[in-house]
Amino acid sequence: MNPRHPKEGLPALADWLTPDWQPHPRVRACVTTRAGSFSPPPWHGFNLGSNCGDDPDRVERARRHVQRLLGTAHPPNWLKQVHGTDIVQAGAGEVAADAVWTDQPGWPCVVLTADCLPALFARTDGSAVAAVHAGWRGLHAGILERTVELLAPQGEPLSVWLGPAISQPCYQVGADVRAAFVDGDPDAAAAFRPDSTPDHWRMSLVELASRRLAAAGVGDVQGGDLCTASDPSRFYSYRYEGETGRFATLVWLAD
Repeated sequence: MNPRHPKEGLPALADWLTPDWQPHPRVRACVTTRAGSFSPPPWHGFNLGSNCGDDPDRVERARRHVQRLLGTAHPPNWLKQVHGTDIVQAGAGEVAADAVWTDQPGWPCVVLTADCLPALFARTDGSAVAAVHAGWRGLHAGILERTVELLAPQGEPLSVWLGPAISQPCYQVGADVRAAFVDGDPDAAAAFRPDSTPDHWRMSLVELASRRLAAAGVGDVQGGDLCTASDPSRFYSYRYEGETGRFATLVWLAD
């Protein structure tokens, strides 16, 4: 257990979450939280996002702290997330993409979220992993399916863990968002519940992601039970806080 850094308010490794997900002994995973006092208001805690108004130098220091605590040979491959479907290999640098993968040890794949769904992928033989940022736009555009195609081109068995995201009771969307999913897949209606506001719905990112992964041939999908909006002590939520920070969901291969 690493002690907290009291002078800077930096978190300790024990402040973060280790998913209850063990697809292979080589696979490691971690979710940072907003524990600590390193980032001032309105990012309260431990912000890792570079596009939410925080001081760039402070964000860079926070990111270096992540690598120190994880003890990996290489730094996490941070992305410029754009709600698209591009996937890059770890080592590409901070480029515009919404998923990163690796088949090499010591390269953490990471995505940043504050309501969108982070999804961690692993081949069950421990030969490759990926981290995916799946907001509703990327989910609809097929980011999960593209990751399955990349990691399992010959139908290799995959396991997926769904990380903290805004839950259905907290996520109100308009009729246009529902139509985007249901028009192409009528059964996707199961992921939407009528809202008290006319022409609005409560949407489940986890349900939609699980459906799409099952259709892509992924039988082992775990997690999906942590809500960002209802757990403000641990997670950032853009929907409920507005200007706020981002936390990280990471996966990598051990030697």
